[in-house]
Amino acid sequence: MMIGLRAGGAEVIHGKKGKIFTLLSTVIVQRPNYLHVDWLHQYYLRRKAWMTWLFFPLFFMEILLLKTFTSTKLVWTLHNIYPHDKPQHGPYKWARQWFAYHCDWIRVFDEGTVERASKSLNIPKQKFRIIPEGSYVAYYANNIDKDNARKTLQLPLNKRILLYLGLIKPYKGILEMVKSFQACAKNEDAILLITGKAMNLTYLQILEQAIKNDNIYLQEQFVADDALQVYFNAADVAVLPFERIENSGSAILAMGFAKPIIAPARGVLTKRLFQQPELLYKDQSIPSSILEKAILLTDQEIESIGEKNFQALNQFKWEDFASYFN
Repeated sequence: MMIGLRAGGAEVIHGKKGKIFTLLSTVIVQRPNYLHVDWLHQYYLRRKAWMTWLFFPLFFMEILLLKTFTSTKLVWTLHNIYPHDKPQHGPYKWARQWFAYHCDWIRVFDEGTVERASKSLNIPKQKFRIIPEGSYVAYYANNIDKDNARKTLQLPLNKRILLYLGLIKPYKGILEMVKSFQACAKNEDAILLITGKAMNLTYLQILEQAIKNDNIYLQEQFVADDALQVYFNAADVAVLPFERIENSGSAILAMGFAKPIIAPARGVLTKRLFQQPELLYKDQSIPSSILEKAILLTDQEIESIGEKNFQALNQFKWEDFASYFN
């Protein structure tokens, strides 16, 4: 994003690090025209609920001081209206409403988010700007072929591989994906590869206990940037079984590796993946029929759908964001 902003003519620097009065200290020291925040929760959330209740008034005070005594404009990229795995009441809600009220404008990725965000954050729709993300193609390496990628991961060369790659959390629908895959009539012809860092050990244990199929590989680990190409190039199809979604960097990432993507027809994904409607589903959780459809795709169909996804990335650029700062 910062590279794109610079390419669009903006001067961009990182703000200061920290959790208490970090935004205010950034403005005092760096004196920017705009202060852009991507992930707000790090400034008001604490590890324990009692700590959040204790410290969130400092966040309120910080924003009030910033808006009262400086001329810096606040801009927020709203990835999620509320964090998916946190409460939506008390300070968890008030902090976001307070910040939204004081923002000069808020960036979202799809017009469908505007109505929900306006109502939840209690701010007018006119405050939102719809600016989709660009691609990650130039950022991640992509120079390993399928066979070598599968050999690296010790995966069979002759099976259809469906990949879930990302954080392992309950709201991401991974358990439902496992159950649907096990109910799929053609699962013996495919492998479901689940890899990513588990953020909840209880949920990880539930997943492990639910897996009763030898064709489901669960790899609990952090995947480094330079290893992403190995997983995506080993896979035929990416699977995003999210139960709740406003935006998805995971979809943009998979599109950059020219992968067909199974995903819910919700949020920004409907627009992002309009060129492959056959792999979108409207159910609340992922149905086994959509997994079976992906398994039965021919190599030519997979290549064609993947190429459409890759080409669709050209409609949005990171530089587009820069034009909104003036």
